[in-house]
Amino acid sequence: MREEILRKVAEEFGTPVYVYFEDVIRERARRVRETFEGLNLFPTFAVKANNNPNLIKILKEEGFGVDVVTKGELLASKIAGVPPESVVWNGNGKSREDMDFFLQEGVKIVNVDSFEEMEIWREKGARVEFFVRVNPEVDAKTHPHISTGLKRHKFGIPVEDVDRFLAEYRDLNIRGFHVHIGSQITQTSPFLQAYESVVRLSERYGFDEVNIGGGWGVNYKGEELDLEEYGKKVTSLLSGFKRIIVEIGRFIVAPAGFLVLRVLYVKRRREKNFVVVDGGMNVLIRPALYSAYHRIFVLGKRGTDMVADVVGPLCESGDVLALERELPSVEPGDLLVVENAGAYGYAMASNYNSSPRPPEVLVTPNGEARLIRRRESEVDLFKDVIV
Repeated sequence: MREEILRKVAEEFGTPVYVYFEDVIRERARRVRETFEGLNLFPTFAVKANNNPNLIKILKEEGFGVDVVTKGELLASKIAGVPPESVVWNGNGKSREDMDFFLQEGVKIVNVDSFEEMEIWREKGARVEFFVRVNPEVDAKTHPHISTGLKRHKFGIPVEDVDRFLAEYRDLNIRGFHVHIGSQITQTSPFLQAYESVVRLSERYGFDEVNIGGGWGVNYKGEELDLEEYGKKVTSLLSGFKRIIVEIGRFIVAPAGFLVLRVLYVKRRREKNFVVVDGGMNVLIRPALYSAYHRIFVLGKRGTDMVADVVGPLCESGDVLALERELPSVEPGDLLVVENAGAYGYAMASNYNSSPRPPEVLVTPNGEARLIRRRESEVDLFKDVIV
């Protein structure tokens, strides 16, 4: 059924195209809430994973707020109908102008990243709820580019500096600590190590609210965070808090999204075979940026008749979606589907080589496919150019 829908979407809207399944988004959102059953949870969706307001609206309906970094992500949330009191503002580079904008919009919860940032908030006399991001020196055991919990990373305040920070700013409305050690984490132990550090700090300073970030890993390559283990251990550890904020993105939307591409050429060589498709790192940069692995299948075909690199059409040797993949006998015109593409796919897409970004399509639970972002045109690329 799903393959039939993907084929119909490709025929109607063309390729490359991102396709999201609403039922998967709702099911994953409910799993997040169930994991923290018995606790007073404030779940937020990390908009950086996917900023389409239609998806944010679905999550709002599931009781989620949002975790945003930029004015653009705040606007996406506003279009989706998320009220400002359900917004958590994150990030390590908040400008004075952005602070004024977020305050005017009525945002009430802010994750503070540094002494320097807090000093500006004091100058402004802002009446918001602050959560202080601490860096617990925990190795998330994930890709270095998406690990954020070590002292060498740019985020947060080292644990040993918390005394000095609170001595300076405790008179402000600090509600608790925030911790986020990285993304695509598939083991429970790094989370527990980070949360234990924050629990100790919270008990020491008398805080009864906490923001534990996100980072739940999904099954790109056979390994995923064990939510049953995570839930049992984490709910016990956090049971003393009156409010727990989580910021989950990838776990919810990655498995809900598929990228459909069409084969342009099959280059068979003695040394190596190449399957050339009509979208590359311009539509999905994760493999080029992180050496990320995404499972790929061919619509309507099975088997392992050839081994090939799946590459895009851009003028870069690094424009690769997959290396040395076993595939059925692929021919020009075939449709390739990239799995787990709902997070950091379209959100990180670019116009490199002056290529328009693809459309996005939402499939409702009854199987209806609805366009939720049109395909860019070449004219769109230059609409803001001044000559």
